[in-house]
Amino acid sequence: MKPLFMIFFVCGSFAFAQDQKVPEIKLTGFSHPESVIYDAGTEYFYVSNMADKTEGDGFISRISRKWKEQDHTWVTGLDDPKGMVIKKNKLYVTDVTQLVEIDLQSGEVLKRIPVEGSQSLNDPALDENGVLYFSDLAAGSIYKMNEAGEIKEWLKSSELERPNGLFLTPEYILVAAWGQEQNGNFLKIDRKTREVTPISKNGIGNLDGIQPKADGEYFISDWASGKIYTIDMKGNLSEEFTSEKSSGDILFQQDENKLYLPMNLQNEIWIYNLN
Repeated sequence: MKPLFMIFFVCGSFAFAQDQKVPEIKLTGFSHPESVIYDAGTEYFYVSNMADKTEGDGFISRISRKWKEQDHTWVTGLDDPKGMVIKKNKLYVTDVTQLVEIDLQSGEVLKRIPVEGSQSLNDPALDENGVLYFSDLAAGSIYKMNEAGEIKEWLKSSELERPNGLFLTPEYILVAAWGQEQNGNFLKIDRKTREVTPISKNGIGNLDGIQPKADGEYFISDWASGKIYTIDMKGNLSEEFTSEKSSGDILFQQDENKLYLPMNLQNEIWIYNLN
């Protein structure tokens, strides 16, 4: 296990706090973290670590809510793990061209499911019926796995602008797009017609994570600039704060009003108190 340190930050002056929001906590000991999620049932945070470019060096970390238990190499032997989602005591992780199924209690890898035609799988999301959707940024696609475990390409389109983060509502799949030859937009896909509609119009950045805020608003992260935005379904955009380049698939904990940012280049998780 790699050593873990926690660094606590407080603002040195009121003027500085007004200019730049700083993390309340920085957790270290990760290796190019991409995504962080929380499971209320186990009371653990799970972090995907892409690590270096060596095959099989990727891993999943498991950290308790109060940081007392810290197992950075809880699951090992992955290649380039990115997005994660939990379904029925299973942790599903996208890993380049396969979907990895992991037992949430033991950390045992149960299945490695190849996804035909995929290039660089990224963020997964569940609908209200337990159907799993996941993006492929490089291929410009979204895949779907039904309850029987069958995987099919659900939508492939240049209008997806290289899809990264996904979030499902009853009507739409919301997409944080990385962008093709220009900055990516915040998109919505009609789940019935599969029509793609940009919510933002002029491009925002290399968008990565999506998290629901409240009242139809969402947090989105721009990997390239480190900016964290709030956006609504009408495209009204406001900047919350700027972290640093490489803020990935973020997590918002509404009960404590905190944002968790996996910082890929910094090898850390940055936690921001929004109170």
